[in-house]
Amino acid sequence: MTIFGKGAAVLAMLLAVASGLVQAQERPEVAAKVVAFAGEQGIKVWTLRIGARSENQALVQLEGVDHDWDMRIQRMDVEKTSSDTRYSTQVDGKKFVVLLVRNGWGELYLPGEAKPLMVGYDNSLSEQGNAQAFLTDYLKAQ
Repeated sequence: MTIFGKGAAVLAMLLAVASGLVQAQERPEVAAKVVAFAGEQGIKVWTLRIGARSENQALVQLEGVDHDWDMRIQRMDVEKTSSDTRYSTQVDGKKFVVLLVRNGWGELYLPGEAKPLMVGYDNSLSEQGNAQAFLTDYLKAQ
């Protein structure tokens, strides 16, 4: 290999490392822990705050639902009131509340479904969640 070839190889490695560092720095802030809910027929709902708390945003993934949203990670708005927490997104240009949580119990609403599915906070499932892996999966899908 010529000196030019070695220099080009070193330059390429440095650019790859720098590119990786830039990508790592572009990762948004997320909560330290995933909050998970489990429901009827094996349904799982995974949530993770993304961005600063003041941005009121979360990543939400549904698992085990017979719906187009199964395994899709979506960024949703979070609204906390004195009585509940609501996770919503836009469906057909309108606000659609997907998950409504009160005292650890929730109602999961899916577009096109007639009735909500009941879910409850699941500590052991939450402990299985990995916030950084969840974020990586979301970023890869974008």
